[in-house]
Amino acid sequence: MAALYVVATPIGNLEDITIRALKTMRQVDFIACEDTRKTRILTSRYHIKTRLIPYHEYNKKSAADGIVASISKGNDFALVSEAGTPLISDPGSYLVRLCLKNNIKVVPIPGPSSLLTALSASGLDTSEFTFIGFLPKKGGKRKKLLVKLKEEKRVFILFEPGRSVEKLLAEINEIFGNIKICYAKELTKIYEFIETKDLKTILLEIQSRPELIKGEITLVVNPDPDYNSDVNLNHNMF
Repeated sequence: MAALYVVATPIGNLEDITIRALKTMRQVDFIACEDTRKTRILTSRYHIKTRLIPYHEYNKKSAADGIVASISKGNDFALVSEAGTPLISDPGSYLVRLCLKNNIKVVPIPGPSSLLTALSASGLDTSEFTFIGFLPKKGGKRKKLLVKLKEEKRVFILFEPGRSVEKLLAEINEIFGNIKICYAKELTKIYEFIETKDLKTILLEIQSRPELIKGEITLVVNPDPDYNSDVNLNHNMF
């Protein structure tokens, strides 16, 4: 029976790919991908010849209909995101729901995830956490959600574009105070930066180092001001 394979791909370092993921991407009939240009870098590296099909936020409904029809005719599909595990802040959930609605088997092929990568190196409490992803763009909705998160005691994880991260950190400081956060960018890449310090210290650092606000940022936020940590965690050698 044909199926949809949800395949996790590297978040930066192309060596972070599982043997099973490579095997699956070679054996399926098509690979549905969020960004064909980025996926082609990976498939070219590992000599994968499978045809790439665009599947992204702007075509997800029409593309999903076509993918489901093709799977129903016996074609296997792999679903990959721009980077990391599909369905985490990307449009893949629509396709998975449609497949399940049509009794199509969905097979997860696990692997890299930026949120878990950042959390694992943060030094913050990992016993429980909440994943938020991207906050609303509108200031009122974003602030309302942050105020609601202040009631949380669990660590929460955010994604934020570098161009607006300074503003977001200022908002978090206004609502939560000078709490501990982990600031992570370029995870698994050459210029990987992971640092866990109090929020004001990180703000000062990124203000003095423009390269730290390039790309997409993962923030691991500890909302509890009484968090028992007497060390600053610096993962960088420079």
